[in-house]
Amino acid sequence: MTYSSSINELDLTRARAAAYGLISHGFHFPERETISIITNPDRWVDWPGVLQKADGRIRNYLQPLQDSVIALTNCSDSAQRELQYRYDDLFGHAVRGNCPAYEMEYGRNEIIRQASDLADLAGFYRAFGMEIADNANGRPDHVTVESEFMSVLCSKQAYALTQGDKENAQICTDAERTFLRDHLARWLPAFVRHVEEADASGLFGAFARFADAFVKSECRYFDVHAGPATLELRAPDPVLDTQISCGSTGCGDDEKGEQLVQLGGLGITDSEK
Repeated sequence: MTYSSSINELDLTRARAAAYGLISHGFHFPERETISIITNPDRWVDWPGVLQKADGRIRNYLQPLQDSVIALTNCSDSAQRELQYRYDDLFGHAVRGNCPAYEMEYGRNEIIRQASDLADLAGFYRAFGMEIADNANGRPDHVTVESEFMSVLCSKQAYALTQGDKENAQICTDAERTFLRDHLARWLPAFVRHVEEADASGLFGAFARFADAFVKSECRYFDVHAGPATLELRAPDPVLDTQISCGSTGCGDDEKGEQLVQLGGLGITDSEK
């Protein structure tokens, strides 16, 4: 593991949860509520310093991102519309935008394998009490969903640490490593390369550079390999694409705004996410 050993484990876990949560919000469609969330000063308290102290390589990407986000504070309606147009241009209204934001678009062409991987994602979410919101009509392999799930896992780990529950903290740590290895880290380097090339000087390019640096730091932390930035996009097949489904309600639809919702009785409150 490469994060500095001088950082308290609980502080680091909370910082990691905040970072994954920021990445999730950063690739959401920029509604006014989303912009308010990422520009809220309370969102930037403590954790950036912890993360940069843990791995100084992140500083070069986190500070520019923070500056870009803060510049959006109280942005005008016209500026928001411009950001939304840019989002649509990059990510599109369907699965295949200029910068596909879905894991299954990267490097795997077998329809059976894709369905299996989507089911694996849904199984991960259910195992930790999460599911895709009924009103989202989205797939579980969107970058916002996978990043949010990692944030939830880190939050659950932090909660277990505060309770002195080493067993459940370890369960969360093991799940983080496995999910990172099998899913998010496999394709995110290729995804962010597309975003950075298409939006080098924009907000989404800044999010892409931070996401890339942070996830690669996570890979070093867990001793897993990050996927190649050159991972090819799968060849589109209009017929087979309609058959991709994990069996969840709405899975395979093309709407924006995928989000996880928490099931009851999980021992974690909103303030701990």
